[in-house]
Amino acid sequence: MGFPHRYPDRRDAEAAAFIAASFAFGGVLQIRNFLERLLAALPPSPHAALTAAGPFPPPAVAGLAHRFISPEGVRRFLCCLRAVYLRHGSLERFFLAGRGADRPELRRDLARFLGGFREHWGSALPRQRDFLFPRPERGSACKRHNMFLRWVVRGPDGVDLGLWTAVTPRDLVVPLDTHMVRLGGWLGLTRRKTPGWSMAEEITAALRRECPDDPVKFDYPLTRLGILRVCTRRRRGACRECPVAPLCSRREGRGAGK
Repeated sequence: MGFPHRYPDRRDAEAAAFIAASFAFGGVLQIRNFLERLLAALPPSPHAALTAAGPFPPPAVAGLAHRFISPEGVRRFLCCLRAVYLRHGSLERFFLAGRGADRPELRRDLARFLGGFREHWGSALPRQRDFLFPRPERGSACKRHNMFLRWVVRGPDGVDLGLWTAVTPRDLVVPLDTHMVRLGGWLGLTRRKTPGWSMAEEITAALRRECPDDPVKFDYPLTRLGILRVCTRRRRGACRECPVAPLCSRREGRGAGK
């Protein structure tokens, strides 16, 4: 998602990254169309709109929905984000406030971070609330929020933004999408069959053995193989185009699946 890169101000980039990651579910075109409309409804910039005085959200937000997140769910999401910004100034400070004096531990810290948003949301629309702010402490892989953390912690390198210091790259966990689940099994990075936080940690641990200080740097190139269908084309010779074919249990001539 290129939306956060549109904003030179770090505060806007952080806000746009959280919004884009939170709604990164569904078809790519559907996601992009929704985010274009939502971010256009937050002028002059996401952070300025979220922290502006006066009634909130802007009228242009009314009626915006994304898949099963209703207009009321979108409104509540933005109000939660606004409440955090008004109280803490940045999402990084909110993340650190949840950690308190404890030693960094990503699963616990992310659980507290997302739990704080659920508290601001309240009890209405619980399914939408719990989808937008899931629970890693209950085993959710939290793919979208691990992707957000990757964006704001790693880099800047043209892909990730490098905005935060609250988390180090070595402590990140891979965003577990369908491509990473598939490739993680085929490349022997996990023995687990059920996607969840434990699988994400196992894949990350395997990648950490190759790069202890930045294991999640492999996330973007690996998932691009799936997104671009390099490793899922069902035609002869496709494996020769894949740079990780020598490591893959499903490569042509080695096993079933091609």
